[in-house]
Amino acid sequence: MKYSAVGLRERTCLLAVATSLLAALPAVAQTGADDAASDEEEAIVVTGSRIASGFDRPTPVSVMGAERLEARGATNLGDALNELPAFRATNTPASTGLGAAGGYVGGRILDLRGLGAVRTLTLLDGKRFVPSTTQATVDTNMIPSILLQRAEVVTGGASAVYGSDAVSGVVNLLIDKKMTGYKVNGQLGFSQEGDNFTRQFGAAGGWQLGETVHLILGGEFEKAEGVESCPQRDWCANGFINISRNPGVTSIPANNILAGVYPWTAAYNGITTPPSSAYTGRLVPTFRAIDGIGFRADGTPFRTTQGVLANNLYQQGGTNDGPGENIYFDFPIVSPTERYNGMGFLSWDATPDLTVELGFNYGHGEGRHRAVAYRNTAIAIQADNPFIPSSSDPTLDLRTIMAQSGLTSFTLGKGFKDIGPGDLIVKNNVYRFVASAAYDIGNSWKADIYYQYGRNEFRSDIIGGTITSRILKALDAAPGPNGTVACRVNVDTNTTNDDAACVPLNPFGSGQGATFAAAKAYVKANAWQTNNTTQHVVAANLTGSLIELPAGPLGVAVGAEYRSDTVSGDADANSKALAFFTGNGSVISGKIEVAEAYGEAEVPVLRDVTGFQELSLNGAVRRTHYKRSSATVPSSTVNVTTWKVGGVWAPVDAIRFRATKSRDIRAPNVVELFGPLTSAQGILNDPARGGQQTVAPITLGSNPNLRPEKADTFTVGVVLQPSDGVLGRFRASVDYYDIKIKDAISTLGQQNIVTRCSQGDTLSCSLITREGGSPTGVITNIRDVVQNVSQLKARGIDIELGYRQPIGGSSSLNLSVLASHMIDLITVDAVGPVERAGQTGLRGGTPPGIPDWTVDATAGLDIGERFSFSTHLRWINKGFYNAAFVGAEQPGYTVTRPDSSSTNAMPARTYVDILGTVKVPVSDRSKLNVYFGVDNLFNVDPPAFPGANGSGNNVLFNPVGRMYKAGIRATF
Repeated sequence: MKYSAVGLRERTCLLAVATSLLAALPAVAQTGADDAASDEEEAIVVTGSRIASGFDRPTPVSVMGAERLEARGATNLGDALNELPAFRATNTPASTGLGAAGGYVGGRILDLRGLGAVRTLTLLDGKRFVPSTTQATVDTNMIPSILLQRAEVVTGGASAVYGSDAVSGVVNLLIDKKMTGYKVNGQLGFSQEGDNFTRQFGAAGGWQLGETVHLILGGEFEKAEGVESCPQRDWCANGFINISRNPGVTSIPANNILAGVYPWTAAYNGITTPPSSAYTGRLVPTFRAIDGIGFRADGTPFRTTQGVLANNLYQQGGTNDGPGENIYFDFPIVSPTERYNGMGFLSWDATPDLTVELGFNYGHGEGRHRAVAYRNTAIAIQADNPFIPSSSDPTLDLRTIMAQSGLTSFTLGKGFKDIGPGDLIVKNNVYRFVASAAYDIGNSWKADIYYQYGRNEFRSDIIGGTITSRILKALDAAPGPNGTVACRVNVDTNTTNDDAACVPLNPFGSGQGATFAAAKAYVKANAWQTNNTTQHVVAANLTGSLIELPAGPLGVAVGAEYRSDTVSGDADANSKALAFFTGNGSVISGKIEVAEAYGEAEVPVLRDVTGFQELSLNGAVRRTHYKRSSATVPSSTVNVTTWKVGGVWAPVDAIRFRATKSRDIRAPNVVELFGPLTSAQGILNDPARGGQQTVAPITLGSNPNLRPEKADTFTVGVVLQPSDGVLGRFRASVDYYDIKIKDAISTLGQQNIVTRCSQGDTLSCSLITREGGSPTGVITNIRDVVQNVSQLKARGIDIELGYRQPIGGSSSLNLSVLASHMIDLITVDAVGPVERAGQTGLRGGTPPGIPDWTVDATAGLDIGERFSFSTHLRWINKGFYNAAFVGAEQPGYTVTRPDSSSTNAMPARTYVDILGTVKVPVSDRSKLNVYFGVDNLFNVDPPAFPGANGSGNNVLFNPVGRMYKAGIRATF
């Protein structure tokens, strides 16, 4: 591991930003964000309901205030929310290589319960926000964190109240629209390794214009350089890869989690590879004379060293390209990203009872990643290929060996680092305009209406993608006229396959030959994909009290909404022909129109009587009509009904019990219904071929016949909030949830498909195409399109604790603990259930899991009026790597099992972050805070296990290492 000192650039930048912002601060009075306002915010009752009242809702709700961002020194509200145990950081700059949402790079997209971001509804001030992805999910990067007042997280089913997609819950981001005065902040950060340099700046202002008009404006900029690929971190460079045993071998487990494992059949400079029969029944393949000959950068052949364990992709030990060099996982650990956004709201009290509001949002995000570089483990090289290097050693001279063996060709494996991967550049722009009006009718009745227009413009460009047909033609070189080298298609007897642009490519060594640059230019081309989403929303709500009951008013809310989401996209001609090795774009066109109406009622039953300080019931029902249409698929309609019932019982003020039962739905989005079919590749173990490890082509894409998901959710919990004595500073809640989703829309994953087929699932077998139609033939394609194929079940417990202890004068200690215990996260298909609660490993081609225990704890110490210090701890319990494996430490393990693994035990991880703040006196009403912090104080690496992005699980574990940050915040 490299331990570099803080560089001159970083120190200079930290000093510059602090000095410039200090100099820019005028000593003027602050008229907003004062202590009184903070106290008022704490008193707000978060309801998770359309009905405004003093009753607490039966649905569990958590609150993250803006102070959480400050205490963590978070530059982004998405990062702050993803730390909470109820969330899984599925879509972040660190998880891009795991399969970005529709090619979206660098987004922070929220995922509650690990049930998928598409099942989490993200709102802004109770209103839908234009989706950033074709999966209809919202990128929180597009919302300025500096204007955030708080985030309400409804961690139970809420479709009846808020609409489709609220299966696992709702995140409602609330903006501080009453802010007056100014805010500025700035932060710089960098890792101990000298990378992931990050800078963020934000500014906001609020003005009262006369007596009836209020305006707020805010925006921020953030740029992060990211972390390059595996060689930059020892935990990723050490080659922890799952290497499977060869067919016919039972002396070692089917899966072996080992260090020092690297690709060998796709060496960067090329290597001759044996046939599949060479592996059968052996720990390492049996070489013929022509097998296992490697090439140096200049093309010179040499005899490679075989590892102690080798299959047709990987070997442990032996000749390899070096630590961290892996042609299958050559992606950034954290993608470089840049974002900037702006937001404005204008409120006008037209009359004492009527308020009109106009709002506008703009957001820009961009990220960089890489497309998969071309690799091939079995390139057919004919004996007359002029590029075949010669050697004075007859045991290395390929033509001599072929002549002695009676061969007319051999196979070559190569990872084409000299050709290189395509550079992926993704840009996204979001525009949103909203106009709303709220009217106080009187006698507790209020009405509101709003119209929203939103547009998201997405474009991805691959610079230098490899076109498969071209590189295959270029590799098949043959003698040309007058001693030249030509592409075989241009000198064979078939004139219909000629390609005048073809330039022969020398695969021996790296970048060899005078014509290499021309050959590289021939096989590569640029690709692009656009996706434009347009959204229109019209919604109206009416709330009030119908009658006064003995225990309080009977509250009701009714409303209706119309929403239209249109997605259109295009791609370059090569992509539409699926010509690229990977990363092909395609045309997408579809529209979903939604018309719905809902009603909600709150019935106070008892209040202020013995044993019933409060007893209330709450119910809601929503009817929704979907019209789905596309230019290429016939239109269809779907009608669904969602509902919710719940209740609250408080025997005394200090104890409150709550429970809900709900039916929730998620309708398929445009890309799931009408998106393109695309090609990809994945690594898997093929049980039909003795567990042989292989790279299989995969077809991914849409299904116009999808049905809406249906979820049944039950929650029950207790809230403790004593008000007297020492315990009056204590708050706690414990909530149990049980979510069952039927007709879940998902892909099965290539590994699951072949595994389930081997277990007798006929549906899975129908998705696999094999060479020659044989049940044991080489896989030529796996169809892994989205389907209503499974059930999802999630059960768990959420715990929240808070305590505040004064310690003399104006000093105090604040403690907060959030914990999540995932009891079950089960996927059910035709073969049976798969339990993923406790799965903290991540393997490509399988659904991700979630820890069975996650704890987030914060201790904040305020020392007088000038200093504060906070410590943040995040603990992830030990778990298992893969739900499909049985490790040596698990019950039922035997080495001969097809799912046996040398180990399946993932260790626990604890991360500690610290932040110190100095409150600089400026004036009585202006505040300036300077803070310094360290994330991952003890430089804890991810567990040393394989991952979908090489090594480790970037979704759950910190891939950056120790991170330093410093910044300032000012209000005036």
